[in-house]
Amino acid sequence: MISNEAKALDSLKKRINLCSRGITLPDDLPVLHLQSKQGGAGPQGSACYVGDAPGTHNSQISLVIYPQDHYLAKYALPTKWWDNNGGDEEGSGKKILCTNDNIFLEKVPSKWQGVLSNGQKTTRLSKARFHPYGTFSMCFYRGCRHIDNDDGCKYCTANLLIDKLNFPKKLPNELNLEYLKLAISKNPIRSVTLTSGTLEDPETTGKELLKLAKLIRQETNLSIHIQTEPIFDQDLLNELGQVADTIGIFLEFFNENIRKQICPGKSRAFTQDDYMESWEMAVSSFGWGKVFTTNIIGFDEDYEVILKGAERAAKIGVMTAILWLRVGSPLLGGDLTPSYLEREDETLQLHKEMGKILVNNSVDTMTPENAGCLGCHGCNATKEAILWARAYQKKLNL
Repeated sequence: MISNEAKALDSLKKRINLCSRGITLPDDLPVLHLQSKQGGAGPQGSACYVGDAPGTHNSQISLVIYPQDHYLAKYALPTKWWDNNGGDEEGSGKKILCTNDNIFLEKVPSKWQGVLSNGQKTTRLSKARFHPYGTFSMCFYRGCRHIDNDDGCKYCTANLLIDKLNFPKKLPNELNLEYLKLAISKNPIRSVTLTSGTLEDPETTGKELLKLAKLIRQETNLSIHIQTEPIFDQDLLNELGQVADTIGIFLEFFNENIRKQICPGKSRAFTQDDYMESWEMAVSSFGWGKVFTTNIIGFDEDYEVILKGAERAAKIGVMTAILWLRVGSPLLGGDLTPSYLEREDETLQLHKEMGKILVNNSVDTMTPENAGCLGCHGCNATKEAILWARAYQKKLNL
């Protein structure tokens, strides 16, 4: 009989494979080149159920789908249609993909079509708001002071979204709320993530996010997650903590040399000690395990540095998630191969150790206990790392 720890380890391995490699579709179907459109390090397209058999929904993921001619497609997991048409009695009529190692992927339905009060029809771009596990995403402001100063993060594709896909730089709060209420009327929405580029400073950004969060709180009963650069105004953090459930203050890299190279504006604005100070203040406002940061991998970083930084953060109540570099931004060059693609065993060990850190420091709550990204992890393997660490710890205690 396979132990729970062995099952959890197998799930973690498969999740890392999906997150790091992405997939290609069968029959050379045309694919929106998501990498060149979205980039960054977060969700990369429609959410999919993940299962170990047709019709099973063990988890959800937002993963990269590569065109066959993409230079990273050689690393991707090839897929085929299960049973050619995706149907037996259990999965009849469903389009289900299957990888060579029997990972089954089925699109999570999202009903995004509708008409707004101004008579405007929602477009396919509305689909980008639907993240896994019923998480609805709102971007308050797609510009950023660092981009304006030619100091933007090199993986960021906010400008591409505006220039190529005609995303608006900013929507009125009432219109953002209308998109949300339309989504709620047609879909099982669990939580809202409010993200934004930084205005002239994080405090100003935080005050604007506070206005939007208050509006959402007045009109819905959804949990709310907000994301911002470090804030040092305790009164503002307390106000945010009364309206929102969780907060993300993303360091992006614990390796300082990489942080300075890839995030020049952020690294000049804030030291890592600044982040620690802001995290501690945020934990006092939001609570233990309700503050979130990230470390992006793919730049041949020292994994031990990441683990030491994550443990330091966990000891003050902050959860760290490992995110995967996506190569959409032209500032990264046209042929960068993320280093994790050549470090499979090391990357598995990184996630196992990260899972232990999160569990041992009680910053390991997941869906539906946490709001937004903290309750989702649909674009990374944090949930699977935590589940493995819990199973491993239980095995040791037997």
